[in-house]
Amino acid sequence: MNKELIKPDNLTPQLHKQLLELKKCLEFKVKVQKTMPVGHLRIAQNIGTRHPQFYHFTSTDHSNGSYLPHTKIAFIKKLAQKDYDQKLINLLRIQIKSLEKYLTKCDGKIEQLYSKLPPIRQQLITPTPLTNEQYIEEWRSDTWQGLAFSEDSQDFYTANKERVRSKSEVIIADTLKRYGIPYKYEYPLELGGITFHPDFLCLNVRTRQEFIWEHFGMMDCPDYMEKAIQKISVYNENKYFLGKNLIITMETKINGIKTQQLERLIETYLS
Repeated sequence: MNKELIKPDNLTPQLHKQLLELKKCLEFKVKVQKTMPVGHLRIAQNIGTRHPQFYHFTSTDHSNGSYLPHTKIAFIKKLAQKDYDQKLINLLRIQIKSLEKYLTKCDGKIEQLYSKLPPIRQQLITPTPLTNEQYIEEWRSDTWQGLAFSEDSQDFYTANKERVRSKSEVIIADTLKRYGIPYKYEYPLELGGITFHPDFLCLNVRTRQEFIWEHFGMMDCPDYMEKAIQKISVYNENKYFLGKNLIITMETKINGIKTQQLERLIETYLS
């Protein structure tokens, strides 16, 4: 689904984090700078010589400086670090000022343009971007036909009253519901000319990104495992990769599905 001209602002939280890191770095470097030796480093390397020569100067009146032998390499490194850090400090101050100015002018302003409107006016407008609730409603509005159930298959139903194929799928669906993650069960996707019905197509509402979630429940069966590997291969060929837009869970008769594992996956990729 592509209903939005722009996605919600997920950059600003990262900028706030970056701003905090820049300020901490600046504070640390300014503190360290006070412990550095006086003066600066000049490096010269004459044509035909193998090694550079180092000079220590403390004023512009004596810019050539005093020669530093290589035996004073620790002192040379301190001067080099001091010169680098001073340039870094200047850049940090510029970036901090720029970020603070940007955040003051732009933080949440696009979203607030809609949220601060009176309800009557909101009803007349399709905002850019959509609110989370509006986007979820649009995303869920599709209708589709899942795979048919065989007559002898057991009845498993989720908290959303959907029929699924196993107890494990019930657990996954109900965990997604508990976390408020929108999903579509066995939604058809055409990949490489073949129609697949992944167990769950999930939506990260914050980023507007869709994830395929496949659960392979009989991985101790060689034939089933081979088919699972083939399916994963097709997903990869169509740019669905584990941890990027593909979530995979597995189980055997001995090692079943674990709710804590599901929760960690949801918190990592879908929240």
